[in-house]
Amino acid sequence: MLHEKMFIEAFNAMKAELRKELLEELRAEMTVQPERTLYIDEAAEYTRISEKVLYKMCQQKLIPHRRAGEQGSRRPRILFSTASLDAWNREQEKANCSAWE
Repeated sequence: MLHEKMFIEAFNAMKAELRKELLEELRAEMTVQPERTLYIDEAAEYTRISEKVLYKMCQQKLIPHRRAGEQGSRRPRILFSTASLDAWNREQEKANCSAWE
């Protein structure tokens, strides 16, 4: 009985480690689109977040972005990198899902 319990525990530990390694390999091998720079309307479509909410998130520095325009410009363009948005999205998923840990 003791040997059986030890075997099951060892098997479950190996299974968890293998699962972790496989997930890492799959993520690394997934097809990645080339990085692009998006304007606010494109970023809204890409993230499925409204432009209004994106503007607010940028003001509060809650989402990765950069501003382009003349120094002191009243309306600089807000630009987003798809790579940064993808990384930000993964961070949000991890923060909101205990299964990632």
